[in-house]
Amino acid sequence: MQTLCNECSKYKPEAEVKFGVCDDCYKFGATRTAPPDHGQRVVEPVPDIILTTSIDVPGRQIESVISIVAVEVALTLHVFKDIANAFRDMFGGRSRTSQAALKEARLAALDQLKREAKEIGADAVIAVDLDYNELSTIGSGGGGILLVVANGTAVKLAPAL
Repeated sequence: MQTLCNECSKYKPEAEVKFGVCDDCYKFGATRTAPPDHGQRVVEPVPDIILTTSIDVPGRQIESVISIVAVEVALTLHVFKDIANAFRDMFGGRSRTSQAALKEARLAALDQLKREAKEIGADAVIAVDLDYNELSTIGSGGGGILLVVANGTAVKLAPAL
């Protein structure tokens, strides 16, 4: 799987990109010949894969089941957002920062699920399930990382009639 480096704006193997920076950029531009372009970035479009929580796709026949697909998205919450959320928890009300983080994580997980399905030749992912968790980090006193797991069954659809 390819991941975008935030420095050189190139897609590199996922194992070579850590914390948004590829190994080459981390080593002070070992293979770069020009400074990184921080203008427009080329981002791969999200594949046109059908996602559904049901066990079928209305109006389409499932030709074959390919595999189970699953992705995990972990977002760290900013310390000031955590403080604002704790303050809001004391007095009640909705937390816009938490809602925005949940939405961002959910959309990222669904986009990544589409990419995983496309890689293995699927046309759709059925029985999609989303799970949310908060992971504790050492010394944080109760949180800081939002984890969203999306999974489902990748299928090949029969040609539409």
